[in-house]
Amino acid sequence: MDRGALWDKASELARLIADSEQAQRYRDAKVQLDGSPQAQSMLRRFRELQEAVTEFQARRVPPMHYRHVIEEADRLLAEMRGVPEIASYEQAERELNDLLDEVSSRLQRALSLPPDG
Repeated sequence: MDRGALWDKASELARLIADSEQAQRYRDAKVQLDGSPQAQSMLRRFRELQEAVTEFQARRVPPMHYRHVIEEADRLLAEMRGVPEIASYEQAERELNDLLDEVSSRLQRALSLPPDG
């Protein structure tokens, strides 16, 4: 198979994945997530806390000095899991990732088979 035909097949596979139920649920969940002020506020705060922890770690600050930041992030994460828009988005993301992982596994298995002779 020439390279052009390979890219055509890859594009076809990409379209099939983009048109899948998993991809549609992911897009729908993303719209709902983006439209929720509560979810967006929580996600922004969580990112801020993650960045603070990363900065403390990069400066080699002992965790006991920023444990309150870690605890706030843990509390917020638990609270976020109860927000329907966040929970739906995470579920849809997992399902899409499962599909992509399965496609990748099938490609990998096909590559490990001896070529048709």
